[in-house]
Amino acid sequence: MVRPTTLSARAAHRLATGPLDAVTLMCDVCRVERLQVDAAERMAVALLASHPEFVRLPSGQWALAAGAVQHAESVVSNDNASSLSDVSFAVVDVETTGTSPVAGDRITEIAIAQVRGGQVVDVYDQLVNPQRPIPPYITQLTQISWAMVKDQPTFREIAPTVVDRLAGQVFTAHNAAFDWRFVRDGLDRGIGHQLAGPKLCTVRLARAFLPELPRKSLDYVTRHFGIDIEARHRAKGDAVATAHALIQMLRLAERAGIHTWAALDALLSSPSTKRRLTAIDRRRRVSPIPPSEDVIT
Repeated sequence: MVRPTTLSARAAHRLATGPLDAVTLMCDVCRVERLQVDAAERMAVALLASHPEFVRLPSGQWALAAGAVQHAESVVSNDNASSLSDVSFAVVDVETTGTSPVAGDRITEIAIAQVRGGQVVDVYDQLVNPQRPIPPYITQLTQISWAMVKDQPTFREIAPTVVDRLAGQVFTAHNAAFDWRFVRDGLDRGIGHQLAGPKLCTVRLARAFLPELPRKSLDYVTRHFGIDIEARHRAKGDAVATAHALIQMLRLAERAGIHTWAALDALLSSPSTKRRLTAIDRRRRVSPIPPSEDVIT
């Protein structure tokens, strides 16, 4: 299916027929049923204000600037028949205050490394104010303290940028369920955006193509390929390292005769790449690590 690659491209395509108010435009661009006026206005400003091809009219509506170059014909090729070399991957890593957004844990840092054509082509990294205390054991692990994030934007404020950078990409992460859960929760609570699309877990990729490794953690996988992690348990360091590991494992997949996204997705959906939950796993899901309180100053 042909569709614009980014949210800004979708906006340009939508505005080609004439000016629109922020609510109508953002609902169409972000594919949500409804938005409050103030939320739509903030999203439109965050998404469009920095692009010279968009202008806000005195009426409050948004329009294309005269002579703006149209990018609405840009397409994303992440369909089932796409060659793996043509697929775009958004490699995500989040640092958080704990293990469960349902229990109130929130993102403290997010990084998105874009992989295309076997290369890391762009990296986005942002500290986030979680609007809740950071437990001391989390600060010890990530080196992210309340002092570092208290003046940073909330996830709601960066949500339009996150949506834009994930649009048209395969959401990829090491233990993807964890990062997907937090990003999905943040986008839903922040701007009412429903995260959807294809996912790829590099842990499953490692199970399929690195069976000789005793463990499939990021440390083991990156060590196997000789990849240095710039800063472990920081979003940018882990995301970039995962991206380079992804590139290496995609090469292994192609050598094994897996040349399309459909073939890779089918392989990774098989029971052999899914680890069964142990009794310890089940206990952890029922009783996650309790957050201890930190001091906000």
